[in-house]
Amino acid sequence: MPDSTTTLFDVNALVALCLTSHQHHHAAHRFLAGLTGRWATCPTTEHALVRLLPNPPVTGRVRPSAEVLAVLAGVRTDPRWIFLPDDTSLASPLVQTGVLMGYQQVTDLALVNLAARHTARLASFDAALTTWLAPADRTHVELIPA
Repeated sequence: MPDSTTTLFDVNALVALCLTSHQHHHAAHRFLAGLTGRWATCPTTEHALVRLLPNPPVTGRVRPSAEVLAVLAGVRTDPRWIFLPDDTSLASPLVQTGVLMGYQQVTDLALVNLAARHTARLASFDAALTTWLAPADRTHVELIPA
């Protein structure tokens, strides 16, 4: 079971971790190396990784599905890694949803809600995330230094 030192990587952080050509690849690895607790993926972040890694505009080349799934399997071999099942809904949130101003925030807010459910924090490169979250919910986010 996760504890207060569990860090859920958001989609961009997970892609940066797995894609050597990503501008934040080294920063993601430094952040992961510095974690003292567990780190996590969830259905949303894993599905996004599998969707984005074969996409040439994102990665610079077509990647076969087997290669992408091998990358995901590799992520899961880290002994500090755990999987956070997602049994949350923004229909019955643990975070304040009145901050939603548009569709582009939904996934981020859902991930913050999931982090709150598991007493975890969401790791992200997106500094704007903390500017629109309710102040009480910002404790569920940790910005990764780029």
